Amino acid sequence: MRVLKAAAQRLRRPARFRNWRPIAILVLLGYVVMLFLNCLYGFYPARFSLKHQQFRLSKAMMIYCLTVATIFCLFYVKHIWQEFFSGQIDQRDAIKIYCYMNACGSLLHYLYQWSICVRVRELLNQTSIFAVINYFDVTVLSMARHMAPVFVKIFIFPLAMHVTLLLYHQHLQQQQQHSQLSWLTTSTTMLPIIAGSQLNNCYFCSIVISKAIFKQINVLLAEMLTEVNRLQTPAEMSLHKPFYRMQRFCDLADRLDELAGKYALVNDYCQGLLDFGCFSMVTTMSINLCNTTLGCYVQYQAFVDTIMLEKPYDIDQAVAHFVFLVLPFLEILLLANETQLLIDEARKAGYLLQRMNLEHADVRFKQEVDLFWLEVRTVEFKLMPMGFLELDGSIVNKMYSTVAGFLLFLIQNDLTLLYLQTDIAIPSRIGQKYITYIELLMDSFSSQVPDTHK
Repeated sequence: MRVLKAAAQRLRRPARFRNWRPIAILVLLGYVVMLFLNCLYGFYPARFSLKHQQFRLSKAMMIYCLTVATIFCLFYVKHIWQEFFSGQIDQRDAIKIYCYMNACGSLLHYLYQWSICVRVRELLNQTSIFAVINYFDVTVLSMARHMAPVFVKIFIFPLAMHVTLLLYHQHLQQQQQHSQLSWLTTSTTMLPIIAGSQLNNCYFCSIVISKAIFKQINVLLAEMLTEVNRLQTPAEMSLHKPFYRMQRFCDLADRLDELAGKYALVNDYCQGLLDFGCFSMVTTMSINLCNTTLGCYVQYQAFVDTIMLEKPYDIDQAVAHFVFLVLPFLEILLLANETQLLIDEARKAGYLLQRMNLEHADVRFKQEVDLFWLEVRTVEFKLMPMGFLELDGSIVNKMYSTVAGFLLFLIQNDLTLLYLQTDIAIPSRIGQKYITYIELLMDSFSSQVPDTHK
């Protein structure tokens, strides 16, 4: 029985994972899933070699990635080319335009990821993030709370888009406007959106994991801060001998040195992944910016057509466009929130170190505190993909102030053209009252201007 139990334990957990904490194994499984999806979509032409215990480029994976990218390119480029020259692309169909923008972005992601696949392989082989996670005593429940935004971004948002598209196409089938199967149409529409956001999802996972590690480092620093300040109170100094306090400060210095090493590893890990995901991040943010501008403008045009020209308002189309307008905004909002929390946790370590009382501390402990504080302050933690835009809490205001500026320009031009087209009859009573009110306003303004010719 003992032999059978020992064999069962070996089968349950390999030898190299026996000393790992459950949270480290859980994060490893998440990494395996994300790498599998990258290989499935054709972004990463490499495999993990069990013999060499590292990632290696594979000819079979290269052929597979090239085949997937070729099929993807031929299918969507053919559709875009045919609909563009046949005039079938509706400028008010924000969903189809968003799909085609993501298809073009995915093609650019293929080229960029293939060009840096060697560097990505080296980064994955040299990463020590699992050893860092295994160092901390993080519960599965706390990591699950941290990973909740990842689950929402990767699974809930695409599922909401897919369900919305499915309901919308079923509505169009009832009106006999589409003859294709709804599930096939929605799948071909959602595939570029999911594939285009895959690389950003990987970097978003790394942001959440880095934030959780920084938060755990700050928890240990806060406990150390309490103990250091307590050891230097008059009551504790009179209670304990100098040798005991020196021994405690030496133990705290060793722990602080380990925390400084873990902090540097997490910082390098986060910055390294940003170098590889910066292009996809900039591309996706640009697509979301254009989609938000186009979606708001389409909603405005539908409202104006209903009010001014008495055209019927398609509520189903408006709801579908609204879902595809709100979800990209929520993605940017999640990214801004998580990056701001990450930056706050990274900078909080310096604030905790500054609050440590070093008046009666040991010399070695003082040196460790100074070195750790200089590392936090000199290495300014910033996330700037390709140097274009800093990822923090202000990214939402920056991007959507740009959207508001574009919308103001587009709406102003549309109202100007609508007013100048006086030869077109406007049957709506509200539209007639609106034009009449503008004319009376202009007449009253011109009557108040003095005549300078007299």
